[in-house]
Amino acid sequence: MDHNTKFDVEIADASGHSTVQMTQNEIAEKATQTQGSWVFVNNQLVSAADIAEMNLEAGSRIRLMPGLVGGQDAPTFVVQITDRSGHSEVVMTKAQIVDKASQNNDLWVFVNNQLVNTADLADLNMEVGSSVRMAPGIIGGQDAPAFDVEIADATGHSIVSMTQTELVEKAGQTQGSWVFINNQLVSAADIAEMHLEAGSSIRLMPGLVGGRAC
Repeated sequence: MDHNTKFDVEIADASGHSTVQMTQNEIAEKATQTQGSWVFVNNQLVSAADIAEMNLEAGSRIRLMPGLVGGQDAPTFVVQITDRSGHSEVVMTKAQIVDKASQNNDLWVFVNNQLVNTADLADLNMEVGSSVRMAPGIIGGQDAPAFDVEIADATGHSIVSMTQTELVEKAGQTQGSWVFINNQLVSAADIAEMHLEAGSSIRLMPGLVGGRAC
């Protein structure tokens, strides 16, 4: 792996949530400088000391967050929330997730890409670093299910809600792009025939040629 390759790093701290592009060395430095931080690579907790020597693959999901937020004893999770107003990411405790889901019966809750019944959330053993997403069953009255698609390009990073058909069109229009579904690289030509499950993690990013983005 070219050490100049940049990765999208999700950073959650007391001030909120942001996504920053960093090289592997920059990630290692940031993790070392931020005492008490937890680093997750593809949902696996990784020691800050080990990051510099890891073989980070293109498209790896990297998150950096404090072990405790605001001095609370309860562990927190970055929750991706999609509703009619758009997409947001909020740091929440498990109790807050349960409360949010209970207040809105139309929400689907996905923990590590698995749909979880709201009634089962309170008793669920949620490990630190679990991926949590909330989304309505049907968005904007469309019959086709919509998916949160993370798009990284020369202009930055964004998350857009798309149907499978829209994803196929976008991937086809963006020559040289890589599409990752649940951290697996997928050919753009194969997306139309795939059975995408609700809550699938989908990312669209430029491929790398000679260590540089296409």
